Amino acid sequence: MWKTLHTAPDRARQMPCSPFRHITESLVLLAVAVIVFRGFAVEGYLISTGSMAPTLLGYHHRITCPECAFVYAKGTVPADDAELSAASQNVDREHVSLDFQAVSRCPNCGYPGIVTEGLPRTEGDQLLVHKQAYEFRDPRRWEVIVFRNPGDPRQAYVKRVVGLPGEAISLRRGNVFVNGQLARKPYRIQQAMCLPVSEYRHQPTLEDPDSQSGWVLLNRHSTWKFHEDFLECMLHEMGANEPVDDSTVSWVGYRHWIHSGGTHSTSVTLSGWPRELPQPGSSLDSIRYQSGKLMAMGALTEFDRRSWLARSDQPEFQAAIQQLFEQSHVAPILDEYGYNSSDPLGRFPVSEFFVSLKLSQVQGTGRFLIELSDGDHIFSAIFDFSRNRVEIRQSGDSEPCRTAKFTPLHGRDSLKIDFSLVDQQVVLAVNGKEVIEPFPYEPATITSAMRRPMRFGAAGLQCRVSELVLSRDVYYTPLTGAEGKVSQLGPEAFFVLGDNSPVSVDSRAWNDPAVPRSSLIGKPLVVHLPSRTGKISWNGTVHHFRLPDFSRVRLVR
Repeated sequence: MWKTLHTAPDRARQMPCSPFRHITESLVLLAVAVIVFRGFAVEGYLISTGSMAPTLLGYHHRITCPECAFVYAKGTVPADDAELSAASQNVDREHVSLDFQAVSRCPNCGYPGIVTEGLPRTEGDQLLVHKQAYEFRDPRRWEVIVFRNPGDPRQAYVKRVVGLPGEAISLRRGNVFVNGQLARKPYRIQQAMCLPVSEYRHQPTLEDPDSQSGWVLLNRHSTWKFHEDFLECMLHEMGANEPVDDSTVSWVGYRHWIHSGGTHSTSVTLSGWPRELPQPGSSLDSIRYQSGKLMAMGALTEFDRRSWLARSDQPEFQAAIQQLFEQSHVAPILDEYGYNSSDPLGRFPVSEFFVSLKLSQVQGTGRFLIELSDGDHIFSAIFDFSRNRVEIRQSGDSEPCRTAKFTPLHGRDSLKIDFSLVDQQVVLAVNGKEVIEPFPYEPATITSAMRRPMRFGAAGLQCRVSELVLSRDVYYTPLTGAEGKVSQLGPEAFFVLGDNSPVSVDSRAWNDPAVPRSSLIGKPLVVHLPSRTGKISWNGTVHHFRLPDFSRVRLVR
C-alpha cells in the first residue's frame, strides 16, 4: 500500500539552509550509507599471499623478463606482520613466512636468474566481497569464495570450491574427482584458470643460443612468415580433391624449449664413442654414453655443446652432439608457476592444454586447422572456408565427432578461436561462444610428459594469426601419500583448493578438510583497487608510491 508523505509547515519550509549545513548533512548521510552498505552488502578484503595466484595476487614484484619482455608477478611478503594488521581485512595469511628468493625464472621463455632484489613491492589485490551471496543459495563448483578459517575464525581465506555437501572428493593425476567421476570445468572457468605456457608475441631475442622460440615451422617449404606480433600464411593453390594432410598443409608447431636446467632425460643414437676420447663418467660431465646412446640429463647448454664439439672432429660425434643439444632443450611441460620460488620448472607433467588465437585477413576457400594432443589423444578443429563449417576430428577417425557452422568472414572480420583439451573433454569456442557441445573422451591411463602439444596450419588459404597463446590447466598437487585419498563431505560442508596448488594450504592439508557452511563470508565480485608502483627521485633518493592500475580491474571468476 502506498503511504502519503506529508509536507512540513510553511514556516519551516521557508527557513534557509546554510551551505555548510547542507554539505555536512550530505557527508554524514554518505558515511551512514557506506557503513550500512559495507555492513550488510559488500566489504573490502586485501589479498596478502599467493595461494590463488595468478587469479588473485598477493604482495608481489612486477617483473619484465629481459629476454622476451613478458610481464609477470613473482610473490613476495610484507616486511612484517604489522603491515598485514594495518589493513582492515586480510585474506590468506597462511604463507607470510615463506622464503621468497631474490631471483626468478621467466614462466614464458624459461630465462633464469632474473634478479628481483631491490624491485619495488606491489600491493596485493583488493576485493569487494558480496556478503549476502550465500544467504539463499550454496556456492557452486569452481566458484571463488571467502570464508573464515575453520581453525582460526579471525582469519579470512579465499579459495575455489571444488566439492559440495555430501560428495566424496579425491585428487588423481592433478584433477578433481567427485564420487569417483572426473569433475570437468566449463569453458568460462577454463578461461579464468588456465596458466600461460607461451605467448607468441613474447619471444626470446635469439641472441643467446640457449634461448630460442618455442614456435617453429614444421614444413621444409612452409608458406608461413614470422613477424613480431603475428604470423602470416601466404596463399598457395590447393586442388579441390586434394587430401588435407601433412603434404598439403603448411604447419607451425610448438615445442617447449627451455633455456637451461630440467630433470628430463634425452638420448640420441651414436654408434661408437670416439677412440681418442675417454668416455664420460664423472659427475661433472654433462653427457653420458652407453650402449649406442648419447644421453643428457636436462638441457645441454651452449657452453657444453661447444666444449664437446672441440674435443673430436668425428662427423658422427659432432652430429650427435648437435642433435642432443637441440633435443635436450625441448622439455616436458610441467606445473610451473612463475609466482613461486620453489620448483621454478615444476615437478609434475601436465597434458591438458588451452590454445587461443585470432584468425584474420582470410583469403581463399581452403582450410585452417588446429591440432591439440594430451599425449594419448589427438583432436583437430578444422575450419573449412569453402562451406563455412568447422568440424572436430579425432586422429584416425574417418568421420568428424562434431560439426558446426560459422559466420562467413568479410573484409576486416576475424575469428577469435579457443580450443581446449581440458579434463578429458573437447571445447571449441569462436568469438567467445561455444560452437559445439563440449564432449568427453576416454582418459589416458597415465599423464604423458608433453613436449610438443600442438600445431596449427593452413591449406589453400591466406591468413594472419595473432594473439596466439598456449596455456595449461591447473594441476592439483597431491600431498605425499595422499594421491587418490577420498574425503567424504557432510551435509553442511565444502571442499576448497587454491589455484596456486604447490603452495596453497587448503582442504588437502587440513586435518578436517571440510569448510562448514557457517564459515562462509561471501563471494568476491571484483578486483576493484589494484595498484602498480610508481617512483619519483628527490634529492638523489628514489621514493616508491602506489598508483592505480585500472588495467587490472576485473571480475572474479
